[in-house]
Amino acid sequence: MSDNAFSMQGWPEPGQDLVPLTRGEAVELLAEQTGRSREVAETMVRDYLADTSARLGYSVHRWGLDSGDVAEIRRDYEWIDYEVGENPADARARAAVNAAGWAATAAGVDREHSPGYTARADQQAAMWAERAEDGRSA
Repeated sequence: MSDNAFSMQGWPEPGQDLVPLTRGEAVELLAEQTGRSREVAETMVRDYLADTSARLGYSVHRWGLDSGDVAEIRRDYEWIDYEVGENPADARARAAVNAAGWAATAAGVDREHSPGYTARADQQAAMWAERAEDGRSA
């Protein structure tokens, strides 16, 4: 084996549930799964590819997509309010405001007397803080 080669032994097999999709098929699947328009689903795919390209440092716009990508797009972009013109940066700014609000709420709750609400406020603060992070979020 040369210095540049690597062994494939021990690598997991690709997931059998991953289905290769064209960009158009991914858009149609997202539109169907999210109930959004085809135009919004196309924007979700475009943003996913742009964010992935920025994170990796090279363009992935010509890469193929699969059902795993669609699940990731749905999870990471479904909460963005595209219908009012929000883009991922706007959504992250909104998420930061929501995270701060939920964190303040969680800090003000009597944890002993309201454990359920405390847990909900903590969960919401964490979720919105994760969404506020730069890049793709939950």
